[in-house]
Amino acid sequence: MWLKAEGFLDKVKSWWENYHFQGAPSYIFAKKLTTLKLDLKKWNKIDFGNVTAKKQQLWIKLNALYVQEETQPLTDEEKLEKASLRFELKNTLLEEISWRQNSRVLYLKEWDSNTSFFHRMANSNRRYNYIENLMFVGVLTSN
Repeated sequence: MWLKAEGFLDKVKSWWENYHFQGAPSYIFAKKLTTLKLDLKKWNKIDFGNVTAKKQQLWIKLNALYVQEETQPLTDEEKLEKASLRFELKNTLLEEISWRQNSRVLYLKEWDSNTSFFHRMANSNRRYNYIENLMFVGVLTSN
C-alpha cells in the first residue's frame, strides 16, 4: 500500500540516510530499523489516517449527491465535488489492498477482499511472525 503512495521511497531513503548512531554495525542497523519504524508510523498516521472512517464519510457524501441528482440536476460545482469524491474514494481503497497483502491469501475473489476472514488471517500471520526472544552473540533480548 505504501509503495503506491507518491514519494514514499524517497522519504524512506532520506530518513535512513539521516539516522546517525555509533556502535557495532548490527547495533546501528537495529537502531535505524527501530527509528524508521517510528517515522513510518507517524507518516502513515498523517498521510493515511483512519482510512475506514474516511471511506465511510466519502460514501455518505457521495450517496447524498446521488440522491440529490435523482430529484434535481447538479450544479457544475456539485458535479466537480462528485468527481472529486469518487477519486478520493478510489484512493481510500488502498486499505483493502493492505489487508489483502497482510493476509497473504491471494486466491479469494475481489469481492471478498474486506471480509472478517482477511482480518483474521492478517492478525494470525502477525502473531505467527512475532519474535518474542532473540539470542544474538550470546545475549538474550526480549520485547
